[in-house]
Amino acid sequence: MDKNKTIAYLLKKERESLHYTLKYISEKMGFSHYQTLSSIESGEREIKAWELAKLAEIYDRKIDYFIGGQKGFSQPKVLWREPSKTEKTMEAERKFLTFCQNYKRLLEITNEDDIKSVFPLPQSDKKEFKKRSFYYVAELAEECQRVLSLGRRPAHSLPNILEQIYNILVLYMDLGMAGSGASISGDFGKAILINAIDAPWRRNYDLAHELFHLITWDIFSEEEIYSKSKNDKSEVEQWADAFASAILLPAEEVRREFSKRLKDNQITYINLVEIAREFKVSIEALLWRLVNLNLLKRKDVERCIHESEIKDVNKKLRVADWADENPYLSTRYIALAIKALQMGRISKAKFAEYVNKSFSEVSSFLKKYGYDENEDYSIAFTAS
Repeated sequence: MDKNKTIAYLLKKERESLHYTLKYISEKMGFSHYQTLSSIESGEREIKAWELAKLAEIYDRKIDYFIGGQKGFSQPKVLWREPSKTEKTMEAERKFLTFCQNYKRLLEITNEDDIKSVFPLPQSDKKEFKKRSFYYVAELAEECQRVLSLGRRPAHSLPNILEQIYNILVLYMDLGMAGSGASISGDFGKAILINAIDAPWRRNYDLAHELFHLITWDIFSEEEIYSKSKNDKSEVEQWADAFASAILLPAEEVRREFSKRLKDNQITYINLVEIAREFKVSIEALLWRLVNLNLLKRKDVERCIHESEIKDVNKKLRVADWADENPYLSTRYIALAIKALQMGRISKAKFAEYVNKSFSEVSSFLKKYGYDENEDYSIAFTAS
């Protein structure tokens, strides 16, 4: 296959994988008729340099991907919670990758791309996992709490610290049934994808779970992560779950809150739900953490969860927790996009594309985040 045919094949493959029609892409390219693009994709017409550059931008690919025929090009691998992928998952993955690349561009054009290596995540040791298992996981979670300065209620600060201090994109998207979470590490840095429609406490848990995968990104293979065990989860996934519980529920703090509510060596369901709400975790996560800390008996917790008694209490008491608006994209990402717009580095149309809104929605979207297009934001102090 000659070079022109290879480029043509890859262009068609990219368009179809994104479910874009010839008409839609032709309009974005400014072609008067879709036959022009059709001729390019069939190899009948040689593509011009500017056309390839623009198509690469639309498909969020590097030009080298098309010119090199994929040789030497490695698409960043998205690590999903479940290994099986549906059409919905693939669509979400493409959007995720696009936002990640956009995030990198926003960091560059706002001159904030020099933070990546300043605050490295804690290192982990595969041999220690194999040797000490959950004991090592607990130590790793404690180290992360300390290094990341998560405070007494980690779930309250974790998303902002990962984005603001560690430059890890925490992206929220409506994934429907496509999955609960995913993570990725690429030339743009690291990112975590969370299902925006999940319960707030589920989102917190998934965030901590995916953080474990980023910390251990280079030491576990996909086979190790996805291989099922008798517990229907791989050993690595069990460690990720244990890490999430330990980092969100610091042992000392949990013991303190548990003891405060203990009366005659008993604790009510209402008080347990209160603790779960305070730490922003699910009631199940709290109960199993209490078992691991030897504060509750395993058989009592198993019976309680099986009979759904405490779940009913939890559901009634946490209705208000659902009242908060579902998160949209990423606080850090949106702030960078607004900054880039304010600096004149991107157009209003480009901003709309970055935040996945129509052009007509931009003004109201900006006002929602406290930015007025008519205000002068160039006024500044002179440092002493």
